[in-house]
Amino acid sequence: MRKLLYFFILSSTVQAFAQTEVAQLASSRQITKKETANLDSQDVRYLPLFGSRETLQKQLVKNADFVEQCITNFSTKEEASKFFAERGWEYLSEGLLDTATYRFNLAYLLNPNNMDVYWGLGSISYQRNNFEQSAAFLRKGLSLSPDNTVLMVDVATVQIACFKEKKDCNDIDDALALLEKSVKLDSTNANAWLKYSIAEFQLEHYDKAWDYLHKCRVLDLSFVDLNYVQELMAKKEDPVGFFK
Repeated sequence: MRKLLYFFILSSTVQAFAQTEVAQLASSRQITKKETANLDSQDVRYLPLFGSRETLQKQLVKNADFVEQCITNFSTKEEASKFFAERGWEYLSEGLLDTATYRFNLAYLLNPNNMDVYWGLGSISYQRNNFEQSAAFLRKGLSLSPDNTVLMVDVATVQIACFKEKKDCNDIDDALALLEKSVKLDSTNANAWLKYSIAEFQLEHYDKAWDYLHKCRVLDLSFVDLNYVQELMAKKEDPVGFFK
């Protein structure tokens, strides 16, 4: 599902991430509509992992019949969990964040080791600007899929946002380490090189920022955000002379 969503990301729709807006995660499409009815709801169905361990235990009891029905209708609980996680990604792509959260919660009930649960909930938290919660969920997902390069970039994207918000050097160092590992595993990921460039920009390493931006451009020009290019040019002219 993330591979499908990944190709829907067009950097031209992202506002100047370097200094203003936060960038989209690789796991998120451009949102076409937003849910408004339940954003402030305390209904536990719409709280990530039902909100607390105590509430989660209650939901396990309450949804025992649901789990049994899934076992009947799917070959395994893991298959059922995958099904509900896929529905979660679909709702997330439509901006229906509460509905997506509930589907990921159901996927969690069926398989607490489903990496997509944490990736999805982390993406939802990011959309709601809850960067610390987002990072925690995404890192949990990464622990279950440690060589997932797209997820690495998503974790790094959140860490950059944390750095911008708090100026915590640990966040940006974590982001750089993840991005370095990501491009070593897959040097063809244009989004990874873009985020690598932005991370170096935050540290005022403008030569590296330009180098990585050009690596992104060569791989896929559509990822290049012209607003970010303008901000980088204001700090240092393009050494290659491609952007003027």
